[in-house]
Amino acid sequence: MGDGLIKCVKVDFRNSSIDKVRLLGAAVPQFFDDQLAPIPAANLYMRMMSGRLAVKSLLTLSEHLKELLIWLSNSQLAIEDIDEDAFDYYVEALCVYKKSDGSQLSWNTVNSRASAAHRFLLWAYEQGICPNLNPVEAKNINLSAKRKYQSKGHPSRPLAEPVSFLLMEDAIRFVDALGLVSGRTHPHVKRRNILMGAFMLQTGARVSEVCNFPLSDLPEVNSRRISTPARLIGKGAKARVILIPNQLLLQLWEYVDIDRETVCDRISKVSEDCIRQNLFLSDKGQAIATNWVQKLFRKAGQYVGIKSTPHILRHTFGTYHYLLNRDLVGLAKLMGHESETTTHLYYVHTATLVSYSGTYSGLQRELDQMIEASLG
Repeated sequence: MGDGLIKCVKVDFRNSSIDKVRLLGAAVPQFFDDQLAPIPAANLYMRMMSGRLAVKSLLTLSEHLKELLIWLSNSQLAIEDIDEDAFDYYVEALCVYKKSDGSQLSWNTVNSRASAAHRFLLWAYEQGICPNLNPVEAKNINLSAKRKYQSKGHPSRPLAEPVSFLLMEDAIRFVDALGLVSGRTHPHVKRRNILMGAFMLQTGARVSEVCNFPLSDLPEVNSRRISTPARLIGKGAKARVILIPNQLLLQLWEYVDIDRETVCDRISKVSEDCIRQNLFLSDKGQAIATNWVQKLFRKAGQYVGIKSTPHILRHTFGTYHYLLNRDLVGLAKLMGHESETTTHLYYVHTATLVSYSGTYSGLQRELDQMIEASLG
């Protein structure tokens, strides 16, 4: 079984030297990505379920779980990134999907796939794998799937998935909307949210990397270059170097010296222990939660008519960087990819479909000007 993105292999554990592993049997479905790397959370879940389900039921479960993993891969999301919004997007994708003959999935199929995904995600939440998931909201989404299925009728497009790339003018509108939907009465919140979006768009950082970025890693501006290198701790606690355009870096330091300092002064009157050392802080001096940013992106997407996840800005950066630089090795390092094949898979094809005249430095100057106008 396999579709090029996710492969499912029946693994025979009977020859294992470990007694408990041998008991798993001869045909336990295990999942691998397009690089043939195992998908640990899904595989652990299938091994656990192999002791509870008959072989036929286990294979059915593997097909349902495979559909979720394929959707996550298409949406460029990891299991660890899933929250209730992502689960809602998946259920909606099931409800509006059309087969090759133009017909919709039956309700029984949609219900089975959504329920199987819900049970897996609930287990993953309990294991600490999906910390951003709200189990109560996820349950409500699963229970309301039939109403959503009935309301969709015959959609105009076969699969409503979050988009993974924006044309630059749309990306700027989106970053601007991050401030408009949450900072109408609090200018400092508007500036912070726009800068968080600009950080993702202009460096390719993941949402979790931006939320956890420590103030101590924000470098001073290197005036001899257009961009200043900065250390960033990414997935798996691995460090890499990103390049922060100097104009954006100046805006970040202005935020630190004015808006962030104002928050710290106010909170320190109560307790200095409450203040986190992250670059971006909430009004309570805490780190910005990734699931809060995901909800912010959903609101911004509704405001500008773009259905998205936080990864949209990272992938927009990667696509334009490759388009204007044609430097696959350098881009892989900036994105924190261990393999250039991964970088090629995500960005090269999209870049060939995008037409943009100019240079990379010219693009960054245009971005700086647009974002400065938004902040103003």
